[in-house]
Amino acid sequence: MSKIGCVCGNTIRDNTDSLPYKARILKDTAYGPFFDWLVSEVQSYVVAAEQGDTSGWLVSRGYSSDYIGLQLDHGNVLHDHLHTRLLGLERTAYECTVCGRLLVETAEDNRFETYAPASGRYDGILK
Repeated sequence: MSKIGCVCGNTIRDNTDSLPYKARILKDTAYGPFFDWLVSEVQSYVVAAEQGDTSGWLVSRGYSSDYIGLQLDHGNVLHDHLHTRLLGLERTAYECTVCGRLLVETAEDNRFETYAPASGRYDGILK
């Protein structure tokens, strides 16, 4: 997404990394299971790497021969695998820098619900 409109009329832009008014939200119900899965996946990958069978590990998780053919180093393989899972669990949130409203992504991608702060102003809570 490159921009979203706030109900106050401000346009919130998302066209670079490390925005001080943007956050990722991981629901509490997903937090524990995600980290349990993460530990299990990293451990199983380490075992596969020690046995020289990272290709088999990737195949067992649905990766294509094209991906395996890239012969990425262990760090990049784990990054791709873990990050893909995390992306499916998290939601995006923006804080309007004019009125302070939080715009939180719903379960339907690229749809947002708006929540207004009691102060009625931008407080930089996502910084």
